[in-house]
Amino acid sequence: MTAHAASSFGTKQQKRAFLASLVGTTVEWFDFFIYATAATLVFSTIFFPKLGSNVGILASFATLGVAFLARPVGAFIFGHLGDRLGRRTTLITTLTVMGASTGLIGLLPTWDQVGIWAPVMLTALRFLQGVAVGGEWGGAVLMSVENAPKARERFYGSAPQIASPLALVLATVVMYFVARMPNEQLMSWGWRIPFLAGFVLVVIGLIIRLGVEESSEFAEVKETGSVTDRPILTVLRTLPGRVLAGIGLQASVIVLFYLITTYMLTMATNVHGFSKSDTLMILLVAATIDLFAMVGVGILCDRLSAWTVFIGGVVFTGLFAFPLFLLFNTGNMGLMIVAFSAALVLGHATTYAVVSSMTADLFPTEVRYSGVALCSAFSGVAWAAPTPLVAAALVPTDGSKHWWPLAAILVVTAVISFVAAASMRRHFTSGTAGDHDDESRDTRVRVGEPA
Repeated sequence: MTAHAASSFGTKQQKRAFLASLVGTTVEWFDFFIYATAATLVFSTIFFPKLGSNVGILASFATLGVAFLARPVGAFIFGHLGDRLGRRTTLITTLTVMGASTGLIGLLPTWDQVGIWAPVMLTALRFLQGVAVGGEWGGAVLMSVENAPKARERFYGSAPQIASPLALVLATVVMYFVARMPNEQLMSWGWRIPFLAGFVLVVIGLIIRLGVEESSEFAEVKETGSVTDRPILTVLRTLPGRVLAGIGLQASVIVLFYLITTYMLTMATNVHGFSKSDTLMILLVAATIDLFAMVGVGILCDRLSAWTVFIGGVVFTGLFAFPLFLLFNTGNMGLMIVAFSAALVLGHATTYAVVSSMTADLFPTEVRYSGVALCSAFSGVAWAAPTPLVAAALVPTDGSKHWWPLAAILVVTAVISFVAAASMRRHFTSGTAGDHDDESRDTRVRVGEPA
């Protein structure tokens, strides 16, 4: 690589901001995903043993959903702090809360040891995880985007997005080996190992984040004295349309992702008879492909219109919804891998890689952390939290193969994302490379401008 090519990816500080966003968010999502996988494979047995198979799974998915309900709390707290104190300080706090919560889950007693208090404590720690994630994603996006070289804003904005499949790969690898343990050992202590690793991973993430300076754009806001007193209220009062658009943008990508990574894993085991390790292997292959696709899309969208790529991914999701379930319902492992891989690469990577920077484009620097955090948090409540629960209620995981309602839901969410993107098209197609013209993002919408 030539010196010019290397410099086009940013200065040392800019690259460090990208790395801090990538690694820190990977740690947070790793913590998040091992919970999702454990909820699918283990928690219904050790925390809800008295409820029966399908009801126990529903209860496990309910604790999964608690974190999404907690995200708005995190968005309000950390959105305010991020726009008042800065991105760096806030991100260090969110990472600490997440790591501590995850590690403590690994120390919890089970139902057989303390009865009802086991799921109560599990739910409380899951709530804290959700609070942390509610403030993490927005800050990680902004730390990377606001430090990005102008020609690399989409790629830099994809840093926390790349972290998602990377964390999923790492979590799946860990859970794959854990799931291969004898069932007695798995249920007794093996499931605790990935959670206890949270104590170690948070230290690694903190070391990296402590070495990053405040984002250049927010530093300028502080210098000029433009910090907003009540950023959350300002966003909700003056820019509600932008928040709704940001929530709508994430509909199809979130529902697709959580159908695959939670509900369909359970279906593979309960309906198609796959072992826990086999279902994790299917997910691992698809997630690895998705990881590389995410990097490629991030780079591509600095050359092409991110809006066009995003719309392409949404349309594919809608068109592929029924074929996805048809292939999955064959019970053939090879066809399942093809289905998951196609869905994640062409439906997930194409939209998820750029939805972060597209959402950041909707808000001015003074309230951007609050705006992005609100979009992310309420997207989790609207789309992620109910997906496994609604799916399990509509199509029980105890043997039903009437899957068409789930494909129909995926089509509906694709339409929602399409409408949201279409309504905000002018914000994403104003220029060429990276979709940005010569003006900064802040000229697109200002504090106090009607939505």
